[in-house]
Amino acid sequence: MDNKKFIEVGSNPEKALQGDYKLNVGEIFKEGWNLTKVNKQPIISGLIFIVMIGMAFSLVASDYLGGMEEVLANPEKQMIINLVATVILWPFIAGIEMMGISHAVGIKTKTSYVFSFLKRSALIAITALIVTSITSIGFSLFFIPGIYLSVALSLTVPLIVEKGMTPIAAIVLSLKATRFQIFKLLQIYAMLLAILFATLLPGLAGIEPVFSMAIFIGCMVWLAPLYYNIKGVLYREIFGVRMQVVSKSADGKPDTFFSA
Repeated sequence: MDNKKFIEVGSNPEKALQGDYKLNVGEIFKEGWNLTKVNKQPIISGLIFIVMIGMAFSLVASDYLGGMEEVLANPEKQMIINLVATVILWPFIAGIEMMGISHAVGIKTKTSYVFSFLKRSALIAITALIVTSITSIGFSLFFIPGIYLSVALSLTVPLIVEKGMTPIAAIVLSLKATRFQIFKLLQIYAMLLAILFATLLPGLAGIEPVFSMAIFIGCMVWLAPLYYNIKGVLYREIFGVRMQVVSKSADGKPDTFFSA
């Protein structure tokens, strides 16, 4: 008979609320890069699928609303498409986020991970809409509140999936917990943004579009997985990951499973 128990890898919500965690920017980037070197394929494949779904939806929705030119000229129609796209795509994006978290606790993933959390689509979509609205309000006030809220709420959706929290509870926990290390979080995301900007420099410098696009795509093959793997490490260090351990009496060797 299997003997089952659960363990927390990294921190936990209680420690997070007390600020009882540390973030080493250099070590986080180093670990994220090491994870990316061996785990980038599932994330890339999943993102390609999501981009294809997004493009197909945009074409269909734009055609329904009068064509692409009409949509681009009408802010209200753009908002409708963005809201519906958020509802449709975020349940799949949540799978990508959970890939990064799984990698951070030593679990291999597959492209099919993008479908693994669709049963929680409603809560994920609601959370994504609320977070998007909050950050939009922040940016409408001034760019500093917008940036702060974007960073502070960047790990909210995984709390819905991995901890089984409600949208409001996840948002409140994320805001309270991240404030202790907000400057290091800002530094991490700023560095990732700087790397992204660097990938655009060839195009901005006037290099032939074919070559600049090839450079951009080649860089994104590494940068996109790095981004999600770093987010996975951050989530583990701030909120922790609940794992199920099953000790099998036959050989006494424990197997560890992601419990979400």
